[in-house]
Amino acid sequence: MPTLALPTISNRTGAPVGPTVSAPSPEKHAFVHKLFTTIAPRYDWFNRLASMGLDIGWRRTAIERGTVTPGMRVLDVCCGTGDFALLCARRAAGQGTIAGLDFTHAMLEGAARKQRHERLNVEWFEGDAQALPFADNSFDRVLIGFSTRNLSDLRRGLREMLRVLTPAGRLIILETGRPSTALMRFGYWLYLRTVARAIGFVLTGRIWPFTYLADSVKAFLPPPHMVRLLAECGGQAEYIPLSGGLASLYIARKG
Repeated sequence: MPTLALPTISNRTGAPVGPTVSAPSPEKHAFVHKLFTTIAPRYDWFNRLASMGLDIGWRRTAIERGTVTPGMRVLDVCCGTGDFALLCARRAAGQGTIAGLDFTHAMLEGAARKQRHERLNVEWFEGDAQALPFADNSFDRVLIGFSTRNLSDLRRGLREMLRVLTPAGRLIILETGRPSTALMRFGYWLYLRTVARAIGFVLTGRIWPFTYLADSVKAFLPPPHMVRLLAECGGQAEYIPLSGGLASLYIARKG
């Protein structure tokens, strides 16, 4: 099976920033865990402010295009504070099964608080996206939002997500984008390195997590490479640019 030859760069902390496509990276795994534990209390605020609220609409579009409907068994992988899972639970209106999984306990605590406030039916699991604690063919839809670039072994993670899907299931990946024009890309990267980092610093008093996040966006796979990798992992994917390519939506049918 062919593999993707892509560079992995490091930020000043020494943690890998680019995609580790087919080899585990314990250093990145530990670094990402520390990062999200650090920023968990202000994670929702950062998402809303840094995306200027666009992330809310992107999630809704992902669920609509992925045809998530009441009665389905849905898993939100790398769920963070649960935005995707909770949105699915609202739409499910008590029908089906909604689950969220994350490897950062502090993020899951935030998700559980929001769930209790809205009295929604979601079950939370603490675990690794690259070794999902579920049987084959367990879910009709698997979602992951803005987290594929943080996996320490991307190929393994994608295979796991496809493994737990039913034969007719769909993997819905919402990720940061790659605008189609050079001018838009330059403006996007500049925004991430300046405004987004400044927002993160104001919210948390720390700059290093947001330096990593900005660098990881630039270093992630271009859409054609991501589509090809999904095919190699067993999913037939389509790529849908959102907001002029500021976000990327991939919908993969289990092949």
